[in-house]
Amino acid sequence: MPQLTAIHRFPVKGLGPDRLDFIEVSAGQTLPHDRAWAIENGPSPFDPQAPGHVKKKHFLMLAGQAELARVACAFDAHSCEFRCNFPEGKAISVTLDRPETHAPLFAHLEDLLGEQVRGPLRMVHAPGQAMTDIPQKQISLINLASVRDLEAKTGHAIDPLRFRGNLLIDGLPAWSEIAWVGQTIRVGEIRMRAESRIGRCAATSVNLDTGERDIDLPKALFEHYGHTQCGVYLTVLDAGELRCGDPVSLDA
Repeated sequence: MPQLTAIHRFPVKGLGPDRLDFIEVSAGQTLPHDRAWAIENGPSPFDPQAPGHVKKKHFLMLAGQAELARVACAFDAHSCEFRCNFPEGKAISVTLDRPETHAPLFAHLEDLLGEQVRGPLRMVHAPGQAMTDIPQKQISLINLASVRDLEAKTGHAIDPLRFRGNLLIDGLPAWSEIAWVGQTIRVGEIRMRAESRIGRCAATSVNLDTGERDIDLPKALFEHYGHTQCGVYLTVLDAGELRCGDPVSLDA
């Protein structure tokens, strides 16, 4: 039976995942704490007093700063503690909602990224505003069978986390999810509406272990399938709990 096999959120845009066994979701919202913070790479148009969607180019991100993949992260939602383990072995812990703790993290990111840092780094956050690539409050779903099919086509092992999906599902035919747009699916007891396919950028080309761009996945997608899409965006329609192992089905 098709099922939900993994749940991920990315508390700080561009940095590593928080892996979850279950999570409470709300209708019309992203996953709690998903891309709730972003690190401004020099001045940006983001205004915490009047927050709105800001293009990802203004923040640190894998598509622009591939070396971020080499930073291993852990997150505690209760304390907002965010721990980063840097390649040289240094571990830095900050409290995301306390700006006075952020300077050591920024110093290590500046050392790691060098000239890719365009100006002063700043952690930005606003309640109710997710720092996602799209303005809509949606979550992302990846079909693991589609990733395996892409692996077979390219001859490369592909970590599904390259696609930074919130929900990973398995047990369905490869690429069947791209036909869901406009339909309602059910994950456990939670209904979600498939809104659009997800176009893929250079972030997916980054090897998450080495921080190097080793496979041009947008190019591979286009060469093998005639498009650069993988996964779908979903709008959550019901409040409740998502749990790994939940069955996945189209809602009749």
